[in-house]
Amino acid sequence: MKKLFLTLVIAFAGIFTANAQVWLGGSISGVMSKDTKSFEIAPEIGYSLTSVPLTFACAADFAYINSPLREGTGLMLTPYVRYTIANVEKFSVAMDVMGQFGLMDAEGYRVGLRPIVAWMATKHWTAAFSVGFLGYDKMNYYEHGAFVLDFETAAPRFGLYYNF
Repeated sequence: MKKLFLTLVIAFAGIFTANAQVWLGGSISGVMSKDTKSFEIAPEIGYSLTSVPLTFACAADFAYINSPLREGTGLMLTPYVRYTIANVEKFSVAMDVMGQFGLMDAEGYRVGLRPIVAWMATKHWTAAFSVGFLGYDKMNYYEHGAFVLDFETAAPRFGLYYNF
């Protein structure tokens, strides 16, 4: 136990003394249609390395879903690594390599890629937009698991982040 604690202390010390930027924020997503109603809120914490175009983060997604195929609430843990592909002035295009793991009533998992477009409004505030998922899904409607290309156009994600 002492070795684990010491390893965690050293890891966090390295993260915060490295050339990194810590941020807090979250995203929301929702659908209101004839057959489906869903809402998701996902607070996040992460850090961006400034020497390389990588961001490491984790979100806790709280979701409510009411559809013909699925109904209920759930909690999912969503760790991801974001690679920034291109920066153009205040805008950036990135790709998340993400996993989503169901906790409590939300069973299953999904692992894949998620495209992101971000706008750095100020030095401290960033807004992000995401639509789509490409990967393996054994959480949503795919009881036995399936590879999916889902543009999620009915439920895009909007996020707002504060960079320290």
